[in-house]
Amino acid sequence: MCLKKISLVITSLFLLLLAGCSGGEGASSSSTESQSSGEASTEMDTVLVTEAFHSLLYLPLYVGNKEGIFKDNNINLSTIRSAGTGPTALASVLSGEAQFSVHGPEHVGFAQEKGGAAKAISAVANSAPVWVLANEDVEFDSPADLKGKKIVVHQAPGTSNTLLKRLLIDAGLDYEKDVSVMEVQSGSELGPVLAGEADIVVVYEPQVDQGVAQGLKIVYDFTEDYPEYAFSTFNASEKLISENPDLVKRFVLSMDQSLKLMHESPDIAVAVALEEFPELEEEVVTKAVNRMIESNVYPPDVTITNEAFDTAIDMQKFVGNIKTDMKFEDIVDPSFQPNE
Repeated sequence: MCLKKISLVITSLFLLLLAGCSGGEGASSSSTESQSSGEASTEMDTVLVTEAFHSLLYLPLYVGNKEGIFKDNNINLSTIRSAGTGPTALASVLSGEAQFSVHGPEHVGFAQEKGGAAKAISAVANSAPVWVLANEDVEFDSPADLKGKKIVVHQAPGTSNTLLKRLLIDAGLDYEKDVSVMEVQSGSELGPVLAGEADIVVVYEPQVDQGVAQGLKIVYDFTEDYPEYAFSTFNASEKLISENPDLVKRFVLSMDQSLKLMHESPDIAVAVALEEFPELEEEVVTKAVNRMIESNVYPPDVTITNEAFDTAIDMQKFVGNIKTDMKFEDIVDPSFQPNE
């Protein structure tokens, strides 16, 4: 009798286990069918985002994270990791280690030329976020006044360096002969000008408002020249886009909601920036964030326009970084933009 009871117990346990496994397969199949049919997933996805560098320019990402927007869209943004360069950030996406990266869209094109399959899916910084500052005693009425000046700028091939070269050429000036240029590492541009060793500095935020706080004046604004400039985009592998389009859609939606929140409530954007960059002074952060909202460096939505893409690629061609054609339809996938 004992042996029969034991046998019955074992049989019952086996049947329960079999039923449990069958139920698990059904749930997995349902989830797959939901994604393929376009229905929103109710499961929380954990993702890693790699950024070219940790920057105030990527504030929309930090706002979406800190304000719970990603979680509202069933995304657990577990880690935001600085990679040091755009290509390194994208390499993590192509290897499958990270799901999304943020950097210039040209790196997607460079990767495609080497066999890497990725697409730009969302805007994040969408006008040329560069300003020219000068000491108070420097007279500046037009770019032609740069002639004979000592100028500090980030090393090539940085965008600020590229924009300076383009500005000089458009003004009929030679980068090598008509001005004296000091190329330095990013973040150290202000030093020589504040020390009186140079007249002009070309910088990004927050250095712009750090310089203004120390007596420099803004004499030129590249966002006015290039209001449509795909400076940075979010990017994903074509493998992820194909296998989990619902996740990509929810990620882009999160970024769209984050950008809209920043434009509707700049104070929230400032508060997140202060938390993310505690080493910066509150006045500098407040002015920098509001300046980039007003000038659409932080765009009102995630749209990557043809004009913004073409401007960015043309600028890369100008300095010789791109030798071949890069077409919008080959680099950008606009299909995840939320429908208004």
